Amino acid sequence: MTFFRAPAALMREVPSEIMDAAQYPVILTYHSISEGVSPLKVSPSLFTEQMEWLKANARVVTLGEIVAALAGHRPLPERAVALTFDDGFRDFYYSAAPVLRRLRLPATVFLPTGYCGKSNCWPSQPAWVNKEALLDWKQAGELIQDGFKIGAHGVNHSDLTTLPLEEAEQEISGSKAEIEERTARPVEFFAYPYGRWSPTLRTLVLGNFRGACATAAGLVEPDADPFALPRADAHYVRHPASFRMLFTTKFAAYIAARRFIRRMRRQPEGFYARV
Repeated sequence: MTFFRAPAALMREVPSEIMDAAQYPVILTYHSISEGVSPLKVSPSLFTEQMEWLKANARVVTLGEIVAALAGHRPLPERAVALTFDDGFRDFYYSAAPVLRRLRLPATVFLPTGYCGKSNCWPSQPAWVNKEALLDWKQAGELIQDGFKIGAHGVNHSDLTTLPLEEAEQEISGSKAEIEERTARPVEFFAYPYGRWSPTLRTLVLGNFRGACATAAGLVEPDADPFALPRADAHYVRHPASFRMLFTTKFAAYIAARRFIRRMRRQPEGFYARV
């Protein structure tokens, strides 16, 4: 398979210091671990293969470790990667968690609290997305007992940039409060639904969390904003050869090209937040 080769102009998206790409962490974004052709799906067999490769070839860390390193202006070990799962699909419990437990790999699952125990049928859901079951509160509690982290993803998975400020604040703080009430554990991280945020929303998130994930395509560079962390969508690396490019200059160029294309389309994945 031939991968996209970025022209010289796009290499400006890759800072010169990132030419040693192994020193910059990658935050991977997964959604559903199930069979299907949707870009939101990664098959259980492929997911297992990917996790076994990471176990052998990378250092899997928590989001907390990445945010602490950014705040302390210190590097993480080379080839560091964090695992995140958006929307809280129930198949995480059955298909992902057993693999992660076996390999002793940490992960964060972001839940839209108003739909826990239901399906991903929120009003803003695109029509092409299949209806799938989400984790219930009992399953979320068991995952926490096993060491997984639960993050907030809003109450109704709404595009927060379209809401009045008071409603957006309730989506942010309300989702955190409900998870903490139901699990008796602190919630430290937030993921913006659809990756859409603004400086005002960032301020609201900053008042409630240690950090937040956006969807900007990229590696975690030293000046990355811990309240709009860049990630790499699992769909970008679903081919085994592309997954094994992680932590290489070739991957840095590939993900930068993805970001450039998304920015030309004015999509959230195209805008990398820096501090």
